[in-house]
Amino acid sequence: MYNAKEGGRGQFCVFSPEMNQRVFDYHWLDTNLRKALENDQLLIHYQPKITWRGEVRSLEALVRWQSPERGLIPPLEFISYAEESGLIVPLGRWVILDVVRQIAKWRDKGINLRVAVNFSARQLADQTLFTALKQALYDLNFEYCPIDVELTESCLIENDTLALSVIQQFSQLGAQIHLDDFGTGYSSLSQLARFPIDAVKLDQAFVRDIHKQPLSQSLVRAIVAVAQALNLQVIAEGVENAKEDAFLTKNGVNERQGFLFAKPMPAVSFERWYKRYQTKKMR
Repeated sequence: MYNAKEGGRGQFCVFSPEMNQRVFDYHWLDTNLRKALENDQLLIHYQPKITWRGEVRSLEALVRWQSPERGLIPPLEFISYAEESGLIVPLGRWVILDVVRQIAKWRDKGINLRVAVNFSARQLADQTLFTALKQALYDLNFEYCPIDVELTESCLIENDTLALSVIQQFSQLGAQIHLDDFGTGYSSLSQLARFPIDAVKLDQAFVRDIHKQPLSQSLVRAIVAVAQALNLQVIAEGVENAKEDAFLTKNGVNERQGFLFAKPMPAVSFERWYKRYQTKKMR
């Protein structure tokens, strides 16, 4: 029916096997993602970010779903449904609380790191998320907020008044605000100046093969120049080879993340990776 509507009035659409599969997948997600939240099937993988000095100061938290039926499911396969259904609100709350607890465990082991967590516009509108984070920081004896709030540019557009109010709350709590996928959306320079943003994150489209893409090189140089003028950090994601990394480091990018350094990994695996990385760096 929806496919026919998209074609305009007087249109009809033959029900195809592909459409049947989409309907089946939707109903499977509707049933099983709720169970995943209830039955502790979600887990967090962490991907380190490397500063231009070669230091690890922060990570990005990426949710995964360990389904007993389908195995490890990446976020691309269920986040859109979670947004549409409203499950993104309890899911997002679980993610941020689990991340804060993990940061506390690392802190107690002498590993002090910040962790970036992705937020959607729908999550920003949920005041209980901020309240839950504030309470968790108090319960775990944090004197600061170790969370970096990653927002897409669309979050600033959908309801800019609400976004500004909520972002200011997080900023006053001590969270850093990062604008994700910068350069691919609709934000303007005036918005960068208006919102209390601490960093912009270059989309992977700018980073891929940048060492042989003159247009991408010019765009990244321009973004870095604007960021520096506004006293913002610049982070690059999706760095996969040394030539990309060399260009980004040379041209003022503050932090890089990608498969060149490490894939996203469970907390226990990250601890092992971090110890090896620190040992190697000291040699």
